[in-house]
Amino acid sequence: MYNILVVDDEPMIGEGVAMALRGADLRLGDIYIARNGYEALDYIRLERVDLLITDIQMDRMSGLELIETMFAENWTIPVIVLSAHGEFNYAQKALRLGVKEYIIKPVVPSELIRITRQLIQERDQHLRDRSEAAFRQKYSLEALPANYDQVLTELLAEGMRESEVEAILEHWGRSMRGPFFAMLVMKLHISGSGFQGKAASLRDRNLLRYAARNVVEETLDGWSPLVFASSNQHIAVVLQYDQEARNDPESLRERMMIAQLVHRNLLQYLNMDSAIGLSRVKEGTSSWPALSREAHEALGWSDDHPGYAVFAIEEAERLAKQRAGRETDGGDPALQDNNAVILQAKQYIETHYRRKGLKLQEIASSVYVTPNYLSYLFKKSLGCNLWDYVTQLRMEEAKTLLKTTDMRRYEVSDYVGYDSPEHFGKLFKKYFGVNPTESR
Repeated sequence: MYNILVVDDEPMIGEGVAMALRGADLRLGDIYIARNGYEALDYIRLERVDLLITDIQMDRMSGLELIETMFAENWTIPVIVLSAHGEFNYAQKALRLGVKEYIIKPVVPSELIRITRQLIQERDQHLRDRSEAAFRQKYSLEALPANYDQVLTELLAEGMRESEVEAILEHWGRSMRGPFFAMLVMKLHISGSGFQGKAASLRDRNLLRYAARNVVEETLDGWSPLVFASSNQHIAVVLQYDQEARNDPESLRERMMIAQLVHRNLLQYLNMDSAIGLSRVKEGTSSWPALSREAHEALGWSDDHPGYAVFAIEEAERLAKQRAGRETDGGDPALQDNNAVILQAKQYIETHYRRKGLKLQEIASSVYVTPNYLSYLFKKSLGCNLWDYVTQLRMEEAKTLLKTTDMRRYEVSDYVGYDSPEHFGKLFKKYFGVNPTESR
């Protein structure tokens, strides 16, 4: 049986989608309906969700924000996006972030059912075929000429004239027009990869290196990447941007999502763990050596944080500055960094948890780290997810208010940060085992 979550801020659309699915022969269990991204995240964190169907344009938290947040916490849930005709650019961006399908409104029930059945079947098939042998059939493992990697690695280390870069790339049928570029450098943990045990032979390790390159290229196809091996354990990726993309205020978040997507697919298709460092965006191919240094500097922080996958240079520089100010205090600088971030984040949450629309991005910005890094630190330091902590604060205060005041359920719901009394009631019962009235 499959559980589906439908998210739309127009109740009639959400109910209509759920009704169409209930009437189909899809072996469905529960169909949850959320009116906004915040309610959706509560369902994802508290229930087993096998498929997400979400509107792309919603107030307060867009479908893209919901998808980004969900993928940071649970990247295994397939997603269908609902979009209006004028929202095609949003739908395209969602597809680049790993969304499986999009449906144009008004929703045609037969099309919705067809796509839902297809994704459910694909998920079942993937679970059956998750083996290295199946992967080898999926990807071509032909290597580029050896000196391709050597020349590009030298380009990153020493730099070249732009005319030389263009000539070299043209020789191999590649082109990077830019004019702005960013770089990802990933460290591959090859020896423990694959689904058939440890990769002990040279042949197996080489096979996995080529497979990893192909996974990265297919994952990032929409960004026109240049992918090459900069060492036996490292893959470098150059992404190109035009002026509009370079000036996008969401540029860093998009690069983080790109890196998370690569990390996720390497795990999914190769059982290969990795750590990834991200550079800034700079102009011209002459900036590539500087981008490489920034990406490697960010990647260096993976030694202190082995459970975390993606490091941006902006974050690495902030952590380095913070650490430099604490090294005279003695003790473990990395541990001091983490404790300071968690303490500040807890203080921010305890001050603002009642506010409707509280976002992970907002909490992370208050302590100058990325959302993914804050989620990682919170779980590592406190043993619980950040949103479990927010829910705990809200539920405990709601219980106190119900027992010690005459506030009605809808007033309590509103006070602790929930729009919908019905949604609040479901969460309260999930948390305490009784509904708000029984608790009172």
